[in-house]
Amino acid sequence: MTQSTSSEKIPVTVDRSLLLFEQETANIRRLIWLYILLWVIEGGLRRWFLPGLATPLLLIRDPVMIAIYCLAISKGLFPANGFIMIGALLAVTSFLNAMLLGHGNALIAFYGVRCDFFSIPLIFIMGKVLHRKHLFALARVAVWVAIPYTILMVGQFYEPQDSWINHGVGDSSDGAGFDGALGHYRPPGTFTFITGPSQLYPLFTACWCLLILAGQIPGWLALASGAAILVAMPISISRLFFFNVAIVAVVGIVAMVARSRFSLGIFLRITAVSVLLPLVAFQVPAFKDGMDAFADRWETSTTDQGGIEGSIVDRMAGDLFGAFDQATMKSLGTGFSTNVGQKLLTGDVGFGASEGEWGRLLYDNGLVLGTMLILYRTCLAGFIVWAAIKGWQRRQPQALVFASAGFLLILNGQWGQASTQGAATILAGLTLAAAAKDRKKKAKKTTRPDSSIINDSDSRPQKQITNATI
Repeated sequence: MTQSTSSEKIPVTVDRSLLLFEQETANIRRLIWLYILLWVIEGGLRRWFLPGLATPLLLIRDPVMIAIYCLAISKGLFPANGFIMIGALLAVTSFLNAMLLGHGNALIAFYGVRCDFFSIPLIFIMGKVLHRKHLFALARVAVWVAIPYTILMVGQFYEPQDSWINHGVGDSSDGAGFDGALGHYRPPGTFTFITGPSQLYPLFTACWCLLILAGQIPGWLALASGAAILVAMPISISRLFFFNVAIVAVVGIVAMVARSRFSLGIFLRITAVSVLLPLVAFQVPAFKDGMDAFADRWETSTTDQGGIEGSIVDRMAGDLFGAFDQATMKSLGTGFSTNVGQKLLTGDVGFGASEGEWGRLLYDNGLVLGTMLILYRTCLAGFIVWAAIKGWQRRQPQALVFASAGFLLILNGQWGQASTQGAATILAGLTLAAAAKDRKKKAKKTTRPDSSIINDSDSRPQKQITNATI
């Protein structure tokens, strides 16, 4: 038996450019994960752990974004597309408009600009530096987190509002829950309001669908996390929560079937999940109590107000187009109709001239500039959906799943609220990442000897290969 010397090594073909890119962008990805984590726990920090810092914690993600931008600039990855250029022009215009024709408060005007434009570059950076494997890693974490998160919401569902688990911002004993039904309040989870879970659980659902359809989740975990999502729907006592999760689940299945990816294995998984999930959920007492509360809420807020068309469809149309009926050329100034702006101007938290997003843009910026901002947001939402469709055509249906969770938040989500702005940014960025072309196919392959090893903190270490002769 003979063996060659270790110096006789077979050249190893690797995607050198891809490995270098992974290495250079690792810190940006770490900051993106931190940004997502802070989005989830920000409300909990303001309510339970650091109540004395409730106001500054509202901007806790901004330093992370600045760090991401600085790293992206240093790596030549900061986006310079039309959305960034036009957004910068609109930002300067809205700031000057607020100072010259509106409230004249520079701090409030700057906050309004921050709400409308500051996070948009992050969307495109996420699309550049996050790959398919990172999305699956996020999905695996999300399906685990969904279980204890639902347990938290169940606790909030049953506990009174003066209980510590329901304390509001600044550790207020008034509670963070919103009036629900049958004596129960809508639980806010780790956020400050029910809108937070209504945006988080569609992300949970998108991640769950991604793993289910790819067959990359154990059956028991699929049932446990799926049941957690299902239980959370009625105990939220929120129609918005219900529709957001349902839309993502439907799109996840349809996107896969429509691109001929539907197989017997997928059919069996979907069938098993559809049968077993309700059976598991009904074993949880909170599910039945939540169904009773949700049914009562649905009866009083939907049936008694003209059904789905009257209470939901007409309401959505009113939020989108109703503000145009009363909009004028007069400008209140960007930032006026945000909670921060109202607090600084009046001393009380409120929504100013409009709670709806398009109304905020129109009333705060005036009819002309406000309409331009609405068109800008509409084009951005359309671009995200178009990118998802192109990804779906390349047999990447996960892009449409993420897009279904984030489209309305991009189009007319209340970006004046920090949690909603964060959700829109994250879901838009994940959509672009999911829709991106496979970087392995684009990377230029080079041949190198095994001794030249490239360190990559996000990749598995490369093993040495020697030629042995027996």
